[in-house]
Amino acid sequence: MEDNNQMTYTQAVTELEQLVQKMQDPQCSIDNLTAYTKRSKELLDICRKKLTAADEQLKQILADIQKTDN
Repeated sequence: MEDNNQMTYTQAVTELEQLVQKMQDPQCSIDNLTAYTKRSKELLDICRKKLTAADEQLKQILADIQKTDN
């Protein structure tokens, strides 16, 4: 497991996909399911933060481009 501050969006999504596969396994124990669910929430939080940051940066870039064009 990587440090959450250093994890990329792609790494978080990849780990989420792996966790989903593990949770769908009929042999997945309740104990593991709880841990997987907790980690999934952490990963979703990482993805949400990165998407929000990217959205804000893109809006700023587009605003700067629009200012330059005027």
